Amino acid sequence: MPEFLLGIDGGTECVKSGIYDLKGRTMGIASSYYDTIHLYPGWAEQRIEDWRECLYRSIREVLKVSGVKPSDIAGVSYDATCCSPIWMDENDSPLRDAIIWMDVRAAEEAKFIASIDHPARRYNGYGNVSAEWFPCKNLWVKKNQPDVYRKAKTIGEYTDFLTHEITGQWTLGISTVTIRGYYDNRNGGWQKDFYRLIGLEDLFEKLPPKVLRLGDYAGGVCRQFAKQAGLVEGTPVGQGAVDATAANIGCNAFTTGRIFMAAGSSTWVQINIDKEFNTKGLFGSYPDLVVDNFTVEGGQVSTGSVLKWFKTQFISSQIEEEAKKRNASVYAYMDEQASNLPVGSEGVVIVEHWQGNRTPFTDPESRGIIRGLSLRHTPVHIYRAIMEAVAYDVWSSVSIIKQNNFDIKEIIGVGGHMNSRVWAQIYADVSGLPIKKTTNPEATCLGSAIIAAVGSGKYRNMVEAADNMVEFGDAVKPDMKNHEKYKFFVDQYKKTYNALREDIYRTNDYIKNL
Repeated sequence: MPEFLLGIDGGTECVKSGIYDLKGRTMGIASSYYDTIHLYPGWAEQRIEDWRECLYRSIREVLKVSGVKPSDIAGVSYDATCCSPIWMDENDSPLRDAIIWMDVRAAEEAKFIASIDHPARRYNGYGNVSAEWFPCKNLWVKKNQPDVYRKAKTIGEYTDFLTHEITGQWTLGISTVTIRGYYDNRNGGWQKDFYRLIGLEDLFEKLPPKVLRLGDYAGGVCRQFAKQAGLVEGTPVGQGAVDATAANIGCNAFTTGRIFMAAGSSTWVQINIDKEFNTKGLFGSYPDLVVDNFTVEGGQVSTGSVLKWFKTQFISSQIEEEAKKRNASVYAYMDEQASNLPVGSEGVVIVEHWQGNRTPFTDPESRGIIRGLSLRHTPVHIYRAIMEAVAYDVWSSVSIIKQNNFDIKEIIGVGGHMNSRVWAQIYADVSGLPIKKTTNPEATCLGSAIIAAVGSGKYRNMVEAADNMVEFGDAVKPDMKNHEKYKFFVDQYKKTYNALREDIYRTNDYIKNL
């Protein structure tokens, strides 16, 4: 009996493929990298042919390194970046390169969509609309490249490309269309009157008609793909997901009361609750992404990237030499020093908006702030204060949920921040919640393998599959005395942003006109 699962992750930099057993143990991982094309500032595109070549290459390589026979793979699923749309002709060939998630050329279209008063916009709290989102990019192409839009027989996302490539069938996945396409599974699906108001009423002639839940049977591996990738034709394929949703599944963090946090260069937070909740400052709530509950989204544009910036620009050679003497990385050395400082970094308060803020302020024009410095303070104080600032912002988003009487029990974290014991402890103390870490570092590939386990019938549902395939390490427990102390500094963090916001806007405008 086939007892292994293939999970495929179409990321920003590469296609990564992982093979797992039914307990979630990794048999092998392989990656194949592609380039991003930046034709103009704010633009970002990728060649669909590069996706295809890297997809085949990564699968062939993971079969080789794992030693697993293709006939022993019970099921396949996948994930990919969200807001990376594609435009395909009647022969399923690309009419242009994919415009990927980080592309923000559709800023004017986003402003226009944000001006439309419609219930669909409750997903972003009736606030700003991101130029990254699927409707914005389609509206830009329709206006600026009308031949591409007119000739497109099929418009979809990176995930949909993977479905078609693997199975030969066009489908849509619920997580992609709900998170960034205003699809509402509980209220008629597509909000077609909203799309008419924004000038995309003809989009539905070009979208694949089927919207599948995650793990629904999307088809079998088609003959052409089986030949190219080295798989067995007919192997069951489960409908895939947005990459962040797959990571959420790979951390078993999708049931009500759990917070999923992916903390790396930026930070993404997914909060799972038992009923609909919409508010300014958070995105969502999205219905039925994984199971029958609601998902609220928060996040920050720059978090780990700010710490890296500080390390690169301001850590002295003396500190680097000291770290080397201890046979430690600079980060490990600074972590050790930062653990000796008290709550609040002896008065240094930082607002980590080096690249603006996604939630809860939703302010792309905000910029970073450091206040409270004295001659006593050292680089270690600033280092810890950056960590604290990131935790303050996460808690500023999560606390909106807590203040509205939702029961949140724990944070499940993945990413580089979780490699730092002191940073994990700061998150726990600021939030007053335990931080749980999974033992598998490749949560996204594992999440797609879990979807494959459901799609192939190896487990009855996503909860059963994740319970069997995800393993947790020790939890970092909050120090509730420190939690009480941190309330003052979270308040100072918010007040600092609000006090300087207008002056930052004026300064930004002044600099632009110099």
